[in-house]
Amino acid sequence: MRRVSLVLFVVMLFSAVALGGTHVAAQDATPAAGEPPIVAEMLASAPSMDMPGMMQVLLRATIAPGGVVPSHVHPGQILVVVESGTLTYTVLGGEGESVRGGAGTPTAAEAIEPGTEIMLGPGEWFVEHPAVVHTARNAGDEPTVLLVTGLVAADEPFLQAMDMATPAA
Repeated sequence: MRRVSLVLFVVMLFSAVALGGTHVAAQDATPAAGEPPIVAEMLASAPSMDMPGMMQVLLRATIAPGGVVPSHVHPGQILVVVESGTLTYTVLGGEGESVRGGAGTPTAAEAIEPGTEIMLGPGEWFVEHPAVVHTARNAGDEPTVLLVTGLVAADEPFLQAMDMATPAA
């Protein structure tokens, strides 16, 4: 029952973001009328057999052109792969680091310094430690599609909004 309620909570949280329930803004472009700036689809979720109290999650997020993900953290380490489009990603601060990997590379190697805005294209990816405060946006003309997986605390929301200013475009 706890797993079902957690999955429902995560789905409702992403639905709220997609429907504008959380501050989601446009910087370079505005999503088409009626088109949500961010749509998150939970693909799979299961309690971790190796780490009690943790959940393995897999989701697909689509960010419309001009869509902005507000500054936030996650309750565990995540891995994000750009499936299509371009993602502009910025680490704002916090503890730990984000490490970037190129298309086809088996391990991430390049640390992303706080305050640095990077662009990631199809096949590129990054690993993000818990408590890294970050933001992302789609500054392109096409939707950005991300695959996100992680091992996150089962009793915390997947996306925790932060009260921090986002960098200027």
